[in-house]
Amino acid sequence: MLAVLAVSDKRNIDTLAAGLLRLGWDVVATEGTHRLLREAGHEVGHVADLAGAPTLLGGRVKTLTLSVMGGILARDTESDLAEIAEYGITRVDLVACNYYVLPQLAAGMDFAGFREKIDVGGPAMLRGAAKNCEHVIPLSDPDDYDSVVKLLDGAGGSPSAIGMPQRLALAEKAFAISAAYDDSVRALFRP
Repeated sequence: MLAVLAVSDKRNIDTLAAGLLRLGWDVVATEGTHRLLREAGHEVGHVADLAGAPTLLGGRVKTLTLSVMGGILARDTESDLAEIAEYGITRVDLVACNYYVLPQLAAGMDFAGFREKIDVGGPAMLRGAAKNCEHVIPLSDPDDYDSVVKLLDGAGGSPSAIGMPQRLALAEKAFAISAAYDDSVRALFRP
C-alpha cells in the first residue's frame, strides 16, 4: 500500500504518516512535507523516487509524471493492471494533498511572486484521487486524517477499511476544496 503526501497545511500530517508507516504502508512525500516528516524521524520516501524523475523547473514539476498520475488513476481492470505492470508503475492507495491559501500569500506580492505559488500538480493529484476514489483514498482536510488512520488500524491497514460512503464524502470534500482553490486563483487574475 502506497500513500503520496503533498501538503501545504501540515496540521496532523505527522499523525497520518506515523499511522500509515506503523501499519506497513509505504509513504512518499513532496519536498516540504518530506523534510518535515524526516526531521520528525519518519522513514518516508521522496516523490521523485516514485516519479522516476527529479523535481524539475524550480519545483514546478514533481508530481505531474506518468508514474505518479498513472499510479493514482489506475483501476482494477485487466487492461489497467497490465499497463501499469508494463511500465513499472506502482498503484497509489491514498493521496493527502492541500494547497497554499493564495489570497493571503498574494498580499504584497507582485504577479510573478504569487503566480509561482499557484499549485498545478497538487490539484491534479487530488482531483485524480477523488475521481478514482473507489481505488484511492482522497484526503484534503487534515481534520480527516485521524479518523482514516483509526479505520485503517481496525482493519490491519487495509485500504478496504474505508468504505464507499466515506470515500465518496472524502471525494466530495476534495472537489469542493479544489473548486474553492480554483476560485481563489481566478480572483487573483482579475484586473
